[in-house]
Amino acid sequence: MCKSKFMFMKNVIQILVLLFLFNSCKGQNKPTVFHPIVLKAKETSLYSEHIDWEKVNTKFIELTGEKETADELKEGLQYLINSLGDKHAAIRSPKDGSIIVSYRGEVKSNDSRDSEFVNTVINDVTSKFSYQLLDNDIGYLKIVGIGRGNVKEQADFIRDGLKDLEAKGVDKWIVDLRFNGGGNMAPMLSGLAPLVGEGFIAGAINNRNEIREFIIENGQFSNFGRLVCEMDNLPKIDANEKVAVLLSRYTISSGELVAIAFKGRNNTRFIGEATAGYTTGNGYDVVTDDLALVISLDVFLDRNKIVYKENVGVDEHSEFQHGIDLKDDIQIQSAKSWLNE
Repeated sequence: MCKSKFMFMKNVIQILVLLFLFNSCKGQNKPTVFHPIVLKAKETSLYSEHIDWEKVNTKFIELTGEKETADELKEGLQYLINSLGDKHAAIRSPKDGSIIVSYRGEVKSNDSRDSEFVNTVINDVTSKFSYQLLDNDIGYLKIVGIGRGNVKEQADFIRDGLKDLEAKGVDKWIVDLRFNGGGNMAPMLSGLAPLVGEGFIAGAINNRNEIREFIIENGQFSNFGRLVCEMDNLPKIDANEKVAVLLSRYTISSGELVAIAFKGRNNTRFIGEATAGYTTGNGYDVVTDDLALVISLDVFLDRNKIVYKENVGVDEHSEFQHGIDLKDDIQIQSAKSWLNE
C-alpha cells in the first residue's frame, strides 16, 4: 500500500514537472510581436546587430500604447531613434518631408559647426550651383546641397557649367564642397561625372558586407545598377587633369559622398577641414501614411574600397572662413597655388 502511494506521488510529480517544462518552452518559443516601425528599423539599420531589439520594442510599446498620430507617438519615436546610436537618423513625414524626430543621443565628438551659419547659409534652399573661370585656365565649381526637384534638370545645371568652362580652355579645376549640406547625391554625381572619372568611383557597404556600387560609364552615373538620368558624354575631360577639392566641417552626408568619389583619383588634392562625419547612406522607408524611417543602411567607401566611418579628411588643413570673397579666400589661394605648380 505504501509502495503504491509512493508510485502515485512519483507519477504526479513527474506530470507536474512535464507540465512546467512544457509551459516554460511555450513561453520561450512565443515570438515577439514587433511594432511595424521598430521591425523596419531592426531589419534595415546599419547598427542592428549591436541593439537589444526586444528591449527597444518593449519600451517603445510602453511609451506609445494605443497612440496613433505622429504627434502622439513622438516620445516613443524619439526613444527609438536614440536607441539606434545613429546620428544620421530621423523620422520624417512622407507628406511634406518635415522632420518629426532626429537623433539626440550621445555622439563621439563635439559638433564644431555654427548653428546659425548652418540654418541661414548651408540649409538655404535658395542656394544654387554656381561656377566661374579663374585665372584663365582654372575652373571653379561650387557644389551646394541639393534637395527635392527634377534630378535631370539639376544635373544639367552642373554639366552645362563643366561644358562651358572646358570650352573656355579650363584644364585645372576647383570643386568647392565647403557649403554642401547634403541632400540628393544623384544630380551632383551625374553632373560631375566627366570630372570624377570612369568606372567604379565609390560605393556603400552594409553590415552584411554587401556593396552598393556607384559607377560612371561614358559620362553617365549609375546607382546600384540603375542609371540615374540619361546624360550625354560631354565634355571630354582627361583623367589626369588636376582637381582641388575644398572641404569644411559643414560638408555633410551626400556632400561627403561626392568628396569620397574623388578620393583615389589621379592628381587630386583635398584642402580645408575634415568633414562633418555623416558618411552613411540613408534609406527612406514609408512605414505608415504619417511616418517615414530615414536611417543609416550602409557606410561609404571610395574607389579603392577604403571605408569612411568617421569623416573625409584633407591633404592640407586650413580653417574655413566663410563670408570671404574668392580673391581673399586662403583655401582658394592654396588650391590655385597647387594647381599651378
